[in-house]
Amino acid sequence: MEESRKNDFVQAIRALWIEQKTRELLYLEALKKDNMGPCRRILSQGHVSALLFQKEIKWIYDYFKCFLTDKELGETNHITARTALKLLEDVEEKEEIATCLKKVEAATLQLYKKLRTYVDKDSEARQMLDEHLVRISEFYESLCKLEVGTRSRVGYTAAA
Repeated sequence: MEESRKNDFVQAIRALWIEQKTRELLYLEALKKDNMGPCRRILSQGHVSALLFQKEIKWIYDYFKCFLTDKELGETNHITARTALKLLEDVEEKEEIATCLKKVEAATLQLYKKLRTYVDKDSEARQMLDEHLVRISEFYESLCKLEVGTRSRVGYTAAA
């Protein structure tokens, strides 16, 4: 890997690591909200996937580490995480929580797409990234339905 691609790869994988940490914290925070009853399943799955994906991203990083010189991934950007948690601090409605989480998932998807460009198409790392992309896309779609489903029910109630 040439030097500039190494640096870009390091930045991409670090950004994805931080984004997954943010996902973990936001899903956990959303689970703490009182009125999340029917949404708990998707929130729990989002939280667990963030934990699992962090481990797998670390595996990808470790696989390439012999070519890289960067700080360990364990050093996350706590300012970014705190800022993300502020988004959910005063939010209580399910559709607003879904909107916040949907934005994070969209950002995460973009980071995965960027990181994929640095990994060989036939590699195990690429397969893992593709699996993550599929799963996060599913979370994104579920959050879209949750966001729209709650709003449409409110709309029908108001019309009645």
